[in-house]
This record gives sequence, C-alpha cells and structure tokens, in this order.
Amino acid sequence: MYEKAKLLINKVIFKKTIKGIDNNCKYFPCHDELEDCSFCYCPFYPCNITDTGGYEKRCSSTGKKVWACSSCSIIHKKDYARKILDGLIRFNSKIELISRKDLIKLRELVLNQKSD
Repeated sequence: MYEKAKLLINKVIFKKTIKGIDNNCKYFPCHDELEDCSFCYCPFYPCNITDTGGYEKRCSSTGKKVWACSSCSIIHKKDYARKILDGLIRFNSKIELISRKDLIKLRELVLNQKSD
C-alpha cells in the first residue's frame, strides 16, 4: 500500500468520522454515484475479488499486472463507508498493522450486511 494511502486512511480512522463529498478534491468526481470521499484510497486495495467490479489489467506504461477498481464504488457509498470505518476503528490500530486476512474479512462482513 502506498504511503500516502496509509496516511489518508489512518487520518480517517483517527478522526472516527466520514466526511461526505469533497468538492475541493482535484480528482472529484472519481467514481460514478459518489456519496462519500472519506476513503480516497481503498483500505482493501488490492482485494483481488471481482464481485464489486474490480479486475486485473496490464498497466499501459509498464506492462505489469495491476488491480483496477475504478468500477467499484462501495467505499464511496455513505452507508458502506460508515460500516468500513466502524470496522477499522474496532481494530484499534493503524491500517498498516491490520492483517490482509482481517481486512478481507471486514470487506466480506460489510458487503454481507444489509445497507441502511
């Protein structure tokens, strides 16, 4: 995970609140149906699970395989962002100290919960 991603995700965990839409972001809007910008970087990246629209592709500049998640918007849905944040807060830890296995379990738990 990129250092900037860790920093921004940890900031959300520390503040313990989702922020809603960030109209001032230079990347806004980054996804269709955007409701929340708290997780600019996905805490599950790369999940390597296709059920929410992600897929593997080759990077045009390097030829390396990368996980493409531009079709996935769950972290930008307000209800999901809140549930993801609540789950991350329960770990009582920085994102880089949470195991990959635990993050994927959290992802599954959130996706299986009924949306509010």
